[in-house]
Amino acid sequence: MLQTTTRRRAARATAAVFCALALALSQAGLAAAAEKKVSFAFKYRMDTSTWKQKRGKVSILFTKCRAQRSFHALLVRERFGQDTKLEGHTLTCRVGQRAYFDAPDNGTYYFTLTKADDNEYITGNATLSFPAP
Repeated sequence: MLQTTTRRRAARATAAVFCALALALSQAGLAAAAEKKVSFAFKYRMDTSTWKQKRGKVSILFTKCRAQRSFHALLVRERFGQDTKLEGHTLTCRVGQRAYFDAPDNGTYYFTLTKADDNEYITGNATLSFPAP
């Protein structure tokens, strides 16, 4: 009788641990990602608006491009004093193209977009995805 009661308690405790773990993991997944829609139109250089995030990957997904033009995207961390330039990639604005950047710390970030000074505009929309603060 004592062994049966002990086994039942152990089984209940194990089930409770698994349920709590599953609940915690499912909530972490829901709260882990955030998105920000950005629009851009520039001839030479433009800074996007800022966003706050936890340390992790940032992705940019192009959702609209007026012309398939190349430009440089530099991830910058906003800091008191001088901002910190982090990682840059040369990208071509193509709908569906995605690029990834590493944000090494929690903080406020933005992109600096630059291209050749050829008096031609590059315009489009993108969705930024990042770890929610």
